[in-house]
Amino acid sequence: MRIAALGDIHSNHFALEACMDWIYKNDIDGIAFLGDYVSDCPYPQKTMQIIRNIPCEYKTWFVRGNREDYMLFHKRNLTESWHYNSQSGSLLYTYENLSDSDLRFFEAMPIGMEVKLDGYPPFSICHGSMQSSGELFYDDSPEIKSIAREMTTKLLICAHCHKQYIYTKGAKTILNAGTVGVPSRGDTDAQMAIIESNGGEWSVQTVAVPYDREAVINEFYESGLIKKANVWSRTIIAVIKTGRHYNSECVQLVKRLCKELGREFSDEEIWQMVASELDI
Repeated sequence: MRIAALGDIHSNHFALEACMDWIYKNDIDGIAFLGDYVSDCPYPQKTMQIIRNIPCEYKTWFVRGNREDYMLFHKRNLTESWHYNSQSGSLLYTYENLSDSDLRFFEAMPIGMEVKLDGYPPFSICHGSMQSSGELFYDDSPEIKSIAREMTTKLLICAHCHKQYIYTKGAKTILNAGTVGVPSRGDTDAQMAIIESNGGEWSVQTVAVPYDREAVINEFYESGLIKKANVWSRTIIAVIKTGRHYNSECVQLVKRLCKELGREFSDEEIWQMVASELDI
């Protein structure tokens, strides 16, 4: 039994297509999808079409990411102020390009689940943690030891932090599948993970898959997203090009300047100042 784990697609359907092509050619039996299917990149509906039309011969499991939670919260609270600007333009664009069926699909997903297959050890999947789609931890985070202790299975597969890693503590393993759509740790290939078992304990590995990065960058301009989300889209393009975590750097700099200058986080002038400082 070989299972692929894919997380943090972030609407990058070109990267997802490359991963799916790899899966189709490599004797995979099932696919665990780990959340953050949409936002950041253009045409989220193309990503949704792919994941909702996986060939029926594959077992599939879906959990919800924090970006899906953003979409669902916005559905319930339309007075929340998302506007076409650098702060929230990408989220608003994504929401407006999802169908009611897509939102119901997200709503039906759990935060995490335990996967049980006859003849194989159970394993758990989630986006952030089994308790929260937004919980963030790395292989060197202090809390990872307590997360490992609290695991109800020997293997937990997660995503969210955009960093592939394999953490082992005693009999417990936490496998982070990385990010399909927005690698940001110096790598630019799409990332996923594979687990394999003949009935004994699961062996785990991380995988990197090249894809057409220029094609997704061109879609930012073709779709108009570059204008609607401005600086945020420019940070995502820069991440896709270089693997540098420009979006995180941008947010931290905007927060710092807003605090220093007493300005709102949505202040477009501050975002433009940060873009200039980052040279994007």
